[in-house]
Amino acid sequence: MIGSESSLKRIKMATLGASDVAKVEAWYGQWLEYGVVERGVVSADMARSWGAPASEGRPFALIGPASGEDVYLRAVEIDPVSGFKTLTTWGWAAVEITVSDVDVVMEKLKGSPFKVLGRPRELTSSSPIRAMQVLGPADEVVYLTGNIGDRVASNHPDPKTLIDRIFIMVLAGPDRPALKKFYMDTFNLGDQGDLAFPVGVLSDAQGLPADHVYDLSVLVGSERGNKLELDQYEPQFGERPVTPGQLPPGIAITTFEVESLDSLDVDFISPPAPLYEGYIAATFLGPAGERTELVAKR
Repeated sequence: MIGSESSLKRIKMATLGASDVAKVEAWYGQWLEYGVVERGVVSADMARSWGAPASEGRPFALIGPASGEDVYLRAVEIDPVSGFKTLTTWGWAAVEITVSDVDVVMEKLKGSPFKVLGRPRELTSSSPIRAMQVLGPADEVVYLTGNIGDRVASNHPDPKTLIDRIFIMVLAGPDRPALKKFYMDTFNLGDQGDLAFPVGVLSDAQGLPADHVYDLSVLVGSERGNKLELDQYEPQFGERPVTPGQLPPGIAITTFEVESLDSLDVDFISPPAPLYEGYIAATFLGPAGERTELVAKR
């Protein structure tokens, strides 16, 4: 089911908590064809909206794909956080970017500073979807996903360039059914199903057997090619370490565009405010402690 009546339309942005914003610019610019759209410093209103007052005045960079799609990555400076290990804490766990040919991307990334966590492979032996995973400069996990099958049937976007836009955000938590209920009830998202299979990059990061089976759910927004994946983590994993008052390391915030902020049953950290040109925005903390920012056109 596609979320044709969902109040959540699409992914607008993923924000990284990065100790080196310039490195994010450089890596993505040279190797993943993402160019700088804007540079600036975090305003007091933005920091207040995120519940991260110590972010005020910190530099940020907004970068976007060569295709020109208005779906962005934003890096916000944080202090280095000890004890953070990617894919072992609750919250936003990965971004997934659509590519036209994942094997060409793999060749392009040879010699790059991105660490390859998983080489290109099919999801299953008969799947038209072929993906790889890398670790980026903010300890963020990036899935790079190609699809030689029916993109409409699988609700995947058509890439306009070799490496195009984010189309899935991955959220991890200790109670996947509760996460699913919250996001479906709050936004009337479409349900693309529950799955269970081994995930090599997760078991490698978490020190679990290669055949460990992960439960996950896939939800969809109202615009094609916009999905939310929910991953179940085992009880030994927990909250992400964070410097008080700052954004968490790795993927710190996911921003979604919605029809309106008025009728949503969520507790915003601060009242909606005109943080971005043409948009009103507000952020809430979700069931796994994740920061989720919502924007609606004014």
